[in-house]
Amino acid sequence: MSNLPPVITVMMPCYNNAAFIEAAVASVLKQTIDVSMELLVVDDASQDDSIERIESVGDHRVRVIRNPENRGISYVRNQLLAEARGHFLSSLDGDDLYLDKQKLSREWKLLCESADVERTIVYSDVRWIDGQGQTMLSASSIAPPMEGMLYQAILDRRVMIPRDFLLSAKLARSVGGFDTDLPIYEDWDYKLRLAQKATWRYTHATGIGYRRHGSGLSAAPPPLHQRCQTVIRQKHAGEGFAGDPMRLLSLSGRLHGILTRNRLSRREAA
Repeated sequence: MSNLPPVITVMMPCYNNAAFIEAAVASVLKQTIDVSMELLVVDDASQDDSIERIESVGDHRVRVIRNPENRGISYVRNQLLAEARGHFLSSLDGDDLYLDKQKLSREWKLLCESADVERTIVYSDVRWIDGQGQTMLSASSIAPPMEGMLYQAILDRRVMIPRDFLLSAKLARSVGGFDTDLPIYEDWDYKLRLAQKATWRYTHATGIGYRRHGSGLSAAPPPLHQRCQTVIRQKHAGEGFAGDPMRLLSLSGRLHGILTRNRLSRREAA
């Protein structure tokens, strides 16, 4: 294994993701990109066999850090930022997927074509999927992807909120990391700080499978969602979007119910 740092580090937090972690890891390792890459996983004291499943992959590009006790998602994301060796960074949660083998290469090409690589972030479309990998909707179908300076649009939640994007490590670390006082929406707060400094570019292709399986952080009680959103808007000195801040979660839940009923109907018809 080379002692030279990789060009790209994919940062993966994991906590009790045994049911999905192998697929998540495989989707990263299958990326067809012609620069060196590492997959850095921080396991936050999982109580299932996530670690055993990760280590069974046996790929030299995978590096695992094990926390002796659970520290929470913001702490773990800061660990990943600190420990990543790559000059450029992307991410993927342990229960999600890269849906396209060219996800990273497509974003890498667009980033390298940018006039200012150190102040540019490249992102792809996100497909919401259920626990079985069935499509629920594409994020771009309910909020338009945009390019340029997107701070206000991200604060107002009137743009497709980017996730698992590609950016330089210097830029990623320049905004102070993740707020450990936020149990959820720590990524939204972080993206807002990035958006004050960077230009966003969009690949016009689907890259991420964002899994909605009913047991992740996004399934937290609505009052917690609302409280954390309020904290973030106060931090950024604006109330932002005046409509229903839970609209994406509500739509996701309705679509999940429809998808479940359709599967049951197909089984009965068979």
